[in-house]
Amino acid sequence: MPTIPNIRTSIENQQTLILDPHARAGQFLRDKRDRLIAYTGGFTVVYPYIVNNEKWALRCWHADLGNVRKRFNVISKAIQHSKANYLCDFVYVDEGIVVDGKVYPTTRMRWVEGMTIKNYICKHKNSKNKLQQLAENFLLMVQDMHRNKFAHGDLQHGNIVVNDKGELFLVDYDSFYCPDLKGEREIITGLKDYQHPLRQSNLIISEKIDYFSELIIYLSILAIANNPAFVDKYQVTDSEHLLFEAKDFQDIKKSSIYNDILILGNEFPILLQILEVYLSKTSLSDLQPFDVLLEQLTKDPIINKFSASCGEKILNGKYTTISWDIDNFTQIFLNDKDVTNLTSKKLKINSTSTYTLKVINGRKQISRSLTLSAFPSPTISITASKTKLHKGRNESVTLNWNVQDAMKIILLQNDSEINKECSFNGSFNTIVKETTTFTIKIIALDEKTEFTKSVIVEVFPDAKFTFKTDKEYVLPTVPFTLSWSTIHAKTVELNGIKIKDSGIKVISSGIDKDTTYTLSVTDEFGVKEKSIEVKMLPLPIIKSLVVPMPNIEKNITLNVNLNVPTFSVDSLNDDLQKIDLNESKSRVIGIDKPQKVELNLDPSKLSIWSKIRKNITKLFNRN
Repeated sequence: MPTIPNIRTSIENQQTLILDPHARAGQFLRDKRDRLIAYTGGFTVVYPYIVNNEKWALRCWHADLGNVRKRFNVISKAIQHSKANYLCDFVYVDEGIVVDGKVYPTTRMRWVEGMTIKNYICKHKNSKNKLQQLAENFLLMVQDMHRNKFAHGDLQHGNIVVNDKGELFLVDYDSFYCPDLKGEREIITGLKDYQHPLRQSNLIISEKIDYFSELIIYLSILAIANNPAFVDKYQVTDSEHLLFEAKDFQDIKKSSIYNDILILGNEFPILLQILEVYLSKTSLSDLQPFDVLLEQLTKDPIINKFSASCGEKILNGKYTTISWDIDNFTQIFLNDKDVTNLTSKKLKINSTSTYTLKVINGRKQISRSLTLSAFPSPTISITASKTKLHKGRNESVTLNWNVQDAMKIILLQNDSEINKECSFNGSFNTIVKETTTFTIKIIALDEKTEFTKSVIVEVFPDAKFTFKTDKEYVLPTVPFTLSWSTIHAKTVELNGIKIKDSGIKVISSGIDKDTTYTLSVTDEFGVKEKSIEVKMLPLPIIKSLVVPMPNIEKNITLNVNLNVPTFSVDSLNDDLQKIDLNESKSRVIGIDKPQKVELNLDPSKLSIWSKIRKNITKLFNRN
């Protein structure tokens, strides 16, 4: 960046080195020693000049402010577009001056005749009317700034000029903010005696960066208007602040100036309260314009609603939500607990309780109370003499109930009311043909909460079934079949093994001893069983059989069936009706002379085996 001496050299050679045609045509002001008049700041140096009988100021940067080209081009357009009378004509010139052979931007601003706001306050400290009007004009200016979403960024006594009419003008727009600069970084954080402590660490500019400074200036003007002695007490004339200093903001309520202003009364306690609110915030983005807060704080607080979701009666141990709707408040307390940031609170009620809502707005306060009457929850018991009935038998059931802590008792049968005014201890007898739900419904002592308790009487058909076998007597390896059929059964088991409701089971391998088969059928009333015993027949034992041999004239072959016969039992009531010899196995005997053939037979079965002998005899005769 160029140095101030080099800039001055370029101004001295304005016809060749000043590129802004407006400034190049002007006459720069000089002091009595013919030196250029200049006003030097932290970032710029200002040279006043006259052109067309109008006084202007040419500003040149001697410190780097970053992207000044974009920033000041945007600011220039915003100011010209707003036509605000407190903003001076301001023009940004991208190629404004040549310094050391390089081209730099400049700005020019119409010069405003007047004095700084601090000098104006000190001059008119004893004129309450002038200072009150100054405060009013200042308030109107900042309100218009808010409407345009403008912020000066370095609002302090040196950047506010007041003319003889008490009109205010803002000068020095290096830190100016307008909506088109949203999101831009801070480059100037302002004079700290006028700034919120958070301003030093603030990164992004916004329309809210002036809110704190506006309050400090407005409060100082009014305070001096009401007590001119503050000017001398706080050495305003020779200081770089008005009434407040940065150190006061560390613990504002303990500062001397806070307490001096507080005793002035009227609106001052409210303005100081706004200052406290500002200092309690953790972000500048949480601030509101002080005039908005001031208007709110001077209104009477209004409680539009304060009620509980349960009404005024509730059962012990239940939760309710207490809610409120309030206008014009700074603080809200519920039973002395701060609930300013809430609009409702959920509470568990264990006894009759009173809740008091206290609302504070500035110096004004109102309160309202709400009493919740708590009642015990009801107890209900209901029983039935039977809960399972047999279908088709028209059995009756007796209901008994006992209720405590209730307003009203209603008896329902399958959701239909059958008694609307029951006693607290009662009974009811009825015939139940189908499954039925009996319900006791009560209205609790809070007159609105409903409780119910039910008992179900179920009606079930009895299970029915058949179980049989195709054979009751069998020989080993002889298959037989079991069959069954059931209805209304919950489970069916055969000898402890769960089976289908109906079916057939073939015992293909037969049995080797008497066996009992039990069908177990379970229904809602218990287990029913039926058993079948299948008995095994003993095999016959052949002890001896003598077969006289016929005369044999030639060699013959005799097939003698010696295998165990197979018995077919067609009737369970007859012992043996049919015996067939099994010819699957036979013994071949070669006979060429008379021989004796012996067969072992059980003597008890000789009547049966006589047939065998006859068959053998016939065989020999044919041969």
